[in-house]
Amino acid sequence: MAFLSRLFKRGDPLAEREEARRQGMRDARRHPLGEFTDPDYQPVYVTEIRARAREQVTEVDQRLAAARTALLERAAGAREVILRELGRGDTRPEPRPSQVNGHAAGDEDAFISIAEARARRAEARRRAVVEEANANVQRARARIEQLSQEWESALIERDHEVEAVHARAEQLIAAYKGGVLEAHPRREEIPSLWKGEVIAMEATGDTPVAISGREEIGRILREVEGRIEVWRAEVMPRELTTESRRRLGPAISADDHPTAEHTGHDHPAQNDSAGPDQDAR
Repeated sequence: MAFLSRLFKRGDPLAEREEARRQGMRDARRHPLGEFTDPDYQPVYVTEIRARAREQVTEVDQRLAAARTALLERAAGAREVILRELGRGDTRPEPRPSQVNGHAAGDEDAFISIAEARARRAEARRRAVVEEANANVQRARARIEQLSQEWESALIERDHEVEAVHARAEQLIAAYKGGVLEAHPRREEIPSLWKGEVIAMEATGDTPVAISGREEIGRILREVEGRIEVWRAEVMPRELTTESRRRLGPAISADDHPTAEHTGHDHPAQNDSAGPDQDAR
């Protein structure tokens, strides 16, 4: 129907409903009277409106699929950044020999002290590289999390668009039926619902595209988090200071933080509990 194309292009809800109402009046006068009193009959207008609504929902889902592809490409790019940083050889600690020219590393020999100073400078440079790599990793990981949030927002927007399409179809069909009731001489026999007048909406957020998008981005995030954890265990000795670990970000697990054994400080609770006993002694 050419009038349907004009109708959907207007964009004026009141004008659309008024046009639908007039179409209902015209059809009630032109079509056989029994068509509109039969509950199993679906007026051509209703069929066309439903078909157009399905087309619009398909267009919405095509845009969602395109957004999914773009977001996954960006997530894959962030993943590559993370893997590249985690694979840097200059972040790995070099083994420090316990013997240098037959002397223990802790001896006061001047030559040994120079060697130890060089090793310490190299370790300081390595830790600076680790912090730089970690900063890049954290930014890339944050991008993946942001992309996950953008995907959820895209799903919400998709659901709103689909709901709007169905609501528009319902309004037009209701206006059309109002026109039929105005003009039909046997309006009291017109059923409350025609065939196809009510359509079940698809459950929001459960489309295959939505599910696959969540799974893919979630898989990428889990993969990089696992690799980051392994990398940090390899490049961060237990002896690193609390300040160094703090700069490397909150993703460090609680088990990786320095304990009383490594810091040389007792736990406050232990101090409190030990005090009375010592005083008693």
